[in-house]
Order: sequence, then C-alpha cells, then structure tokens
Amino acid sequence: MPATVNVTLSQGDNTTRTWQITSNHTALDLTSATVTAVIKRDQHVDDDDPTAHRITTDTGLTITDPAQGKVKVRIPTQVTAYPGAWYYKIVLQAGDDTEPAICGWITIEDT
Repeated sequence: MPATVNVTLSQGDNTTRTWQITSNHTALDLTSATVTAVIKRDQHVDDDDPTAHRITTDTGLTITDPAQGKVKVRIPTQVTAYPGAWYYKIVLQAGDDTEPAICGWITIEDT
C-alpha cells in the first residue's frame, strides 16, 4: 500500500518537492529503479488521459539520492495556476514490479 502524503502549495508557485520512498520505514534503494509521477484532477482519471501530467526523468523528475530513496518532482505550473486540488502518485518500477509508492493530494491555495 502506498504512503499517503498531502501537499499544500500557493497559487502560481513554480516549485519542486522532494519525497523519500520507503518500505517499512526504511529507504528503498532506487539505483536500478524507474520512477515516474502522475498528477491529475482526480484519482479516477486515467494516467494516460491528456489532462494528466506524467513526469519522468526526462520531464522534471530527478532521483536526487538513489541510496536514500529520494526523488524530486517539478510541479507543473499548469497545476498551480488556479486554486483547487490535484491527485498525485509516485510510481516505482523495480524489476517486474510496478506499483505506487506514494500518493496524495496537492492542494493549491488562493493567494
């Protein structure tokens, strides 16, 4: 089951956030893993929906400390443009296993 972490940002923020992927409170080594993030209006929206933001190592996700399971995700400005809430998940692929490691809501507050 993924860890749930909710995030609050201000409208118009141009920002990144760093998460640590763990299992049983121990950092997972991401050295040979693939990590992606998806940010979408609702958890029921398909990950491949054109309104979803899929973030990879080519588009704003950085594994900053593989041994400590740390990843940094650039939050798209389209997400922070207006007040509201977005569902996100960070997905870990290691070997044949692909599963969400962290999920939650990004709340954009009116400024």
